[in-house]
Amino acid sequence: MRLLKMIAQLGLCLLLPLSLIQGETEKPVAPSPFKTKPLRVGVTSDSPPLAFKVGDEMEGVEIDLARLLGKELGRPVVFVETPWGDQITALRENKTDIIMSGMTVTREREDLVAFSPPYLNFGQMSLVRKNIRARYTSVRSLLDTNGKVAVIPNTTGAAFVKENFKNAEIVSYDSPDAATDAVVRGQVDAFIYDSPVILWLAGKREMEDVVPVNINLTIEYLAWAMRQDDAKLQEQVAKAMMEFESDGRLQTVIDRWLPRY
Repeated sequence: MRLLKMIAQLGLCLLLPLSLIQGETEKPVAPSPFKTKPLRVGVTSDSPPLAFKVGDEMEGVEIDLARLLGKELGRPVVFVETPWGDQITALRENKTDIIMSGMTVTREREDLVAFSPPYLNFGQMSLVRKNIRARYTSVRSLLDTNGKVAVIPNTTGAAFVKENFKNAEIVSYDSPDAATDAVVRGQVDAFIYDSPVILWLAGKREMEDVVPVNINLTIEYLAWAMRQDDAKLQEQVAKAMMEFESDGRLQTVIDRWLPRY
């Protein structure tokens, strides 16, 4: 009898670890936060109010919209700072998922990337010193400029100036701020760039006697660029943009950063 009792106790001890192991196996596994791929957003942070940095923080129209998009898609957003001239290459090499950095839709770019529906229309505009503003009263007076004109390379503004400012000497700068510095110092007569940025710079640097010439030289459209073979993201982005337009979130962001628009 005593022997049987000892055997029973031994059997219970042997079974106990097994039951614990079985209990651990059946425990539900929490989803890993790394299973959701981040949305890698290519940005060039030198074009306020579209995309720029204040200290270490990204700000601007595109930054706010990228965060809205990430939330809509249920994906964390990672901003990948990329030089402007490398944006499309980085996208095509799968270093980013989408370019949200003030990119204009052009036929040449459409051969390389897939664009979202446009979210903002604008034009190329000129920034000049206040003391020569009276020279520019029409598109023709701007195109006939025979002084120096500042541009940013690889932009639609640079292409437009090269094609249409036949008498001007074109001077390239690395950033809108550097080009504006040249205007302030009298090193160039005008800086041609996207109107949202020109209006922002004119307001920001009003005390330095620079003003916009409120004449759009072109009609252009801002959109977001994706890889041509990423049909899933293209569809998701188009759907999200429709939501942003219908519920007013898109206009709220634009009004915040472009109150003059």
